[in-house]
Amino acid sequence: MKHNKAYIIIINYGKPSHTIECLESILCNNHDNYQAVVVDIANIHYSVDMITAWISGKEDNRFVLIAEQENKGFAFANNIGIKYSLEQNDCNFLWVLNNDTIIAKNSLEELVKFYGQNVDKETCGFIGSKILDYENRDVIQNVGGTFNKWTGYSVLLGMGEKDVGQFEDKRIKLDYVVGAAMFFSPSLVSEIGLMPEDYFLYYEDIDWCITAQKSGFKNTTCIKSLVYHKQGVSTGAKLLSNDNHLQNKKYLYLSYLKLYRRNYKWLLPVAYFILFKQMAGKIFHGKFAEAKLIFKVIFSE
Repeated sequence: MKHNKAYIIIINYGKPSHTIECLESILCNNHDNYQAVVVDIANIHYSVDMITAWISGKEDNRFVLIAEQENKGFAFANNIGIKYSLEQNDCNFLWVLNNDTIIAKNSLEELVKFYGQNVDKETCGFIGSKILDYENRDVIQNVGGTFNKWTGYSVLLGMGEKDVGQFEDKRIKLDYVVGAAMFFSPSLVSEIGLMPEDYFLYYEDIDWCITAQKSGFKNTTCIKSLVYHKQGVSTGAKLLSNDNHLQNKKYLYLSYLKLYRRNYKWLLPVAYFILFKQMAGKIFHGKFAEAKLIFKVIFSE
């Protein structure tokens, strides 16, 4: 057990109540050898005070809060927590976990067991969990994803399906695990580097997983590790006005182009074709503000 300490990285951006619910689920989990590292961004809604009060009330030194004043993006914030974890002398695993999740009691235990029993340590990349819907807990959000560089489309495996055990005892072919729950070893970071900070929001998880693949690592999913996910809270989407929602969409489209520029520069025409197709669809459905946004993204890059 002493060699199986996991550092759990959680980013809080303006929703401390969700973060605290996530921390409560971690507190109740079966694998007690962990350190939860919360990185708070910009102290929105007095979140630092609220989370600090929760930690103080538990009197448990397995929880630590790092306050970051400036919002420099999802990857930047996660890397603060990852770097802190790697600086400790007892970090055996890292688990990047969205604050809008709660974990099943055996989720972390299953990930540690899976790494120990079922993977080739030399080629093990990122390990995902089975992501289930927070509200409808028998509905799968995904068990990982595939990305087709030739068509420009990614597919979330199992999305919207009722969980009837269809992925149990199956070898799942995937390209990436989603950023809501990414489990990995410090040695992987040593090989491929930190989460790419070129991205402010979106696609950093896919890029990181592609980097791992290119370096000879295999990404996979531990189906017995269950994580229940609320959509849109971690990015702040449910806090936002329509204008800010469009700003998030801007990051989505910019990051999509960035993914191709960083990994498939010779296939950039595919990315531009997809964006033109998206723009036409928005116009057809009367979403002119978003169509204008896509136009600006295409021609400002």
